[in-house]
Amino acid sequence: MTKHRKYLPVSDFCKRNGIRNYKFYQILGRHPELARKLKTNSAGKRVLDEEAMLAAKAILRKEKVEGDQKPKPTSAVIEINTFAAQNEELSKEVAKLKRENVKLKKFLRSKNSKPEKPKQTS
Repeated sequence: MTKHRKYLPVSDFCKRNGIRNYKFYQILGRHPELARKLKTNSAGKRVLDEEAMLAAKAILRKEKVEGDQKPKPTSAVIEINTFAAQNEELSKEVAKLKRENVKLKKFLRSKNSKPEKPKQTS
């Protein structure tokens, strides 16, 4: 490690950003590019340099935004009710089409069962 870069232990980084260590390591599992930027100091602790801290903060912001955008339970209920209403309308339409189909079959059977009149030739 060079003298000119600032390094911060992962535990201190987590404390400063208000996340738990295990949460940070879960994020590392989903972002291997960040995991490659981690270094180990002479005491064997994992440390982040300035560049890795910037990347980690960006990932934390992104995950927070994605976490905030998760659908709420009320929106799921509204969606379920909408689908139920659509399902009811479609089942009515299917019943109507079945009735029409039966009528058409009866009409075709009656038309086919009538004998044709022979043509008169003169």
